Amino acid sequence: MRDAPAPRLHLFVCANRREGSPLGPGCGARGDAVYDALKREVGRRGEIATTWVTKTHCLGICPRDGATVARWPAGATSAIVTEVAPADAGALLDAPAPGPDASRGARPDEPSVAEIARELDALEELQRKKVLDLARRLKPGLTLEDVQNPHDFPELDDPDWHYADGVLAGVQSVKSALSAMIRGRATRED
Repeated sequence: MRDAPAPRLHLFVCANRREGSPLGPGCGARGDAVYDALKREVGRRGEIATTWVTKTHCLGICPRDGATVARWPAGATSAIVTEVAPADAGALLDAPAPGPDASRGARPDEPSVAEIARELDALEELQRKKVLDLARRLKPGLTLEDVQNPHDFPELDDPDWHYADGVLAGVQSVKSALSAMIRGRATRED
């Protein structure tokens, strides 16, 4: 095993296809179109060695329009961008990379605790919306309170919905752990 150079930017484009699911078709052809547009733009700019574009399966967010793209490093935009259209290729490539956090002397690619907390808040909100959207595809009219009691609704006995709900629980666990770490750090500094 040996280390390899990392790209300046790595974009992961969902092109997942889901046939006959009440949860929808996935990004599919829309993701293929976004992937093709990004590859063309990277080639046009001559950034093939520094900007990587990878086609992938489900990224956990199924938009009704466009595709979902994961961006590493996250930079000024979110790490997950949804409803991406081929016309957005240039904007995704132009989004600035993250800058250093001078207060901690961090490396340019190392986010601050506050940035991580904001990203987790955004991720939790996106995943909560996904869980509710998926639930409403399975049983229209459900509320967020309803999906917190899934055993009351047999329609929610769906593996894709349970997976999405499990991802939400995982994000919430990470948020809780980060909060405890921050409280512990504050206590030690007092």
